[in-house]
Amino acid sequence: MADPKKPRPAFAPWDRRELPGAFSVEETARRVGNYKWIEMKLFEALGGWIATVPELDVKMRLGTHCYHHAWHADLWHKRLPELREMNPERLTVPADGMEAFVEALTEPEAADLTIEKLVGVYRVLIPHKIAAYTYHLNNTSTITDAPTIRSLKLILQDEFDDWRDGEMLLQSLIETDEEIDRAVAHQAKLSKLMLAAGGIAGAGSIGSNELTYDATPQEATA
Repeated sequence: MADPKKPRPAFAPWDRRELPGAFSVEETARRVGNYKWIEMKLFEALGGWIATVPELDVKMRLGTHCYHHAWHADLWHKRLPELREMNPERLTVPADGMEAFVEALTEPEAADLTIEKLVGVYRVLIPHKIAAYTYHLNNTSTITDAPTIRSLKLILQDEFDDWRDGEMLLQSLIETDEEIDRAVAHQAKLSKLMLAAGGIAGAGSIGSNELTYDATPQEATA
């Protein structure tokens, strides 16, 4: 029988987790608040479009995705008190510039603007959500922020599945050169607003390429 009093390391040899992460508790809480805000807005947008989109297959798929974003918002809402933020509503706010983006995203209302609605969600917003969530997943502490990592992994699976569904719906709807022009123009408009916002969590949503020390080009690419 093994001696229970024998000194042992904190982590088993096969456990390669590291304690340090790129985010403080306060930064994690700020990002989670931004995440909850955009998930709620996307839930509201898709829920509103379900009633007006005439294509039955699109309507059905939006219903499924709408539920996903409501669940994501709930996951982030429950995470905030665990990050010492006892008033989750205080941090449920948009990053600078994201209100303007959401306003433009939800601007197409007419029944014949399904392409614009889907382009905004599946070719602009969801790719940026995937990027920000992946950056957070890859840079946070695998020990102290394990609950956030679990939520990110669950949410990212939905995001990838939903992005694929949305892109396939768009490819099935776009049949003419004019419709391609409409999709490209709307994507460019929303992409510029997202660029101005810096991403769903503001500037630094996916980190920065700026060097933090005086490195030579060879060192920077090593």
